[in-house]
Amino acid sequence: GIEPSRVIIGGFSQGGAVSLRATLLSEEKLGGCVALSCYLPGDVETLKGKEVETPVFQAHGDADMVVSHNRGLLTSQTVQKLLKNHQFKTYPGMGHEATMEELTDIKNFINQVLE
Repeated sequence: GIEPSRVIIGGFSQGGAVSLRATLLSEEKLGGCVALSCYLPGDVETLKGKEVETPVFQAHGDADMVVSHNRGLLTSQTVQKLLKNHQFKTYPGMGHEATMEELTDIKNFINQVLE
C-alpha cells in the first residue's frame, strides 16, 4: 500500500470542506491537504484539543461570491489552532475559481510536502 505520509487529499468548495474535515479527523498524519475556496463543516467543538500534524494549504479569493472570503478567513483562524503547519493565502480579485497563480502555489506545496 501507499504510506499515509505520501497521500495528499484536497478539493474545491464543498470538496475542500470535506477534505479539510477528513484531515482534521484522520488518525494518521497524511502528506498534506489542499483546501480551496472552502469552509470547515460540522461541529467545531468535536475538534477541540486535537493537534494535527498534516500540513494544510488553504486558499481563497477575496472576490468569491459563493463561499465568502470572510468565511474562509474564519475557517483559517479555527484551523490554525488545530494544526502545526497551516498556510492560508488570499488571491486578490479571484472569485469562486482557480487561477494559474493558485495552481502554481498548489504545485509548490505538493512538491514541498513530498520532498
